[in-house]
Amino acid sequence: MNNIIKALILSLFTMVLGVTMVSADINNEVDDTSPVTNTTVEADTESETGDKKDDMREKAQEKRGEIKEIRENKKREIREKREERRDNMEDRVNTKKERFEDRRENRKEKIGEQKEKLQEKRVEQKKKLGEKRKERIRAYTERMTKRLYAAVNRIERLGERVSSRIEKFEERGIDTTEATILLEKSTMSIMQARAGVEKTKISIETALESKNPKEAFKEVRVVIKRTIGEIKTAYRALVGSIKALRTSAKDSSVSENTESEADNTTNTTNTTNTTN
Repeated sequence: MNNIIKALILSLFTMVLGVTMVSADINNEVDDTSPVTNTTVEADTESETGDKKDDMREKAQEKRGEIKEIRENKKREIREKREERRDNMEDRVNTKKERFEDRRENRKEKIGEQKEKLQEKRVEQKKKLGEKRKERIRAYTERMTKRLYAAVNRIERLGERVSSRIEKFEERGIDTTEATILLEKSTMSIMQARAGVEKTKISIETALESKNPKEAFKEVRVVIKRTIGEIKTAYRALVGSIKALRTSAKDSSVSENTESEADNTTNTTNTTNTTN
């Protein structure tokens, strides 16, 4: 029994001694290999770190490239949208301009049509007014010429009566030279007055159809004024002839009947003058 215990103790001692020696050898080996191992680990670490940096750098570059591309795409999209909006705006502006131009042209056409219609109406109104004015002028001319003819006819009739008296006075030996001269003057004036009335009618009708009636009627006024002057001259000459007969009758030794005839002729002439 003791022998067994001793054998176990000896075995344990031997095992402990072996373990101690193995442990010492291991420590010595570890001490001898540790510098090399540290250097290798550091080298591996640096290599791995460089690889990681390169990877990170590449990834960063790729990321920047992606970001740049995204940014460029965004800019391009914004530019395209801006150009599209500008084009759309220009199209809308051009469309509005075209519509405005169309409306303005339509308004111009309508205004032009209205002006043409107004012009046509004015022309028609002028024609109507012109025709009415012509009719009024013709009516006035007719009345005026009738009055002038009436005055001329009255003076002619009186001239005939005065001529008859002159013939009677001459038969009785009364000097009628002055009366005859004045009667001839009256006759010449009344002939010119009658021709003036005829010319007045023609001049007025010509003026109505003239392109410049205003200037044409100036000549008409001159003709009328001259005609009225001839009528007045004829009347004054006739009155003078009658007065000359009265004077001749008073100066001569004729009967009161002769003087009374001259007075009657004078009264008739005064009545004619009052009527005119």
